[in-house]
Amino acid sequence: MISDIEFALSEHNFQFAYKDLQKVNLYIKRILLLNTRFNLISNSNSNFNSILNLHVIDSLLGLSTVKEINPSEVLDVGSGAGFPGIILAIFDTSRKYYLLERSKKKSTFLKMIKLELDLENVKILEYEIEKEKKKYEFITIRAFRSMNEYALILKNLLKVGGLIMAYKGKFDRINLEVNQIKNLFSKIEVKPLNSKLRVDRNLVLLYR
Repeated sequence: MISDIEFALSEHNFQFAYKDLQKVNLYIKRILLLNTRFNLISNSNSNFNSILNLHVIDSLLGLSTVKEINPSEVLDVGSGAGFPGIILAIFDTSRKYYLLERSKKKSTFLKMIKLELDLENVKILEYEIEKEKKKYEFITIRAFRSMNEYALILKNLLKVGGLIMAYKGKFDRINLEVNQIKNLFSKIEVKPLNSKLRVDRNLVLLYR
């Protein structure tokens, strides 16, 4: 299984150490073991290769943008099973990642993973997003919901000059969503992701 992770990371030209492979391997195995108990991911994707390619690699495709902006802290909203927050934190230990998850079940899983993988740069926040008062330079979200459902509330958590990095799918759909929220932000940028998985993936960067 570690060899599969190494191949997938190498194929996308990600930099990694062996300990990173070990952590990802253990993380995926824990999701598979505990998925039914914690309702982490869709059952149709609950196999090792699907988690690796559809979730781990997809999450990592945003890492270069995080490093380019270089915030000291990142807020990951609606972390769920930990994508992208846990994965970004494994490969980017120089900054703090706050994982906000309102579900007690899923936040319990995230706390277990944080301890087992020894992720000192991760803090789990278990409450509704409306209760968050801190301002952040950089927010990530990997949700299937339309951006107009969360754009305003996330904007209010941004420092001036900060940005939201939303993982999104097809470009046509993104254009429709961007038109609904374009007046909320000073700048909106769509970055195609260089995925080898033959899926249409983009990052939408929303600047305050």
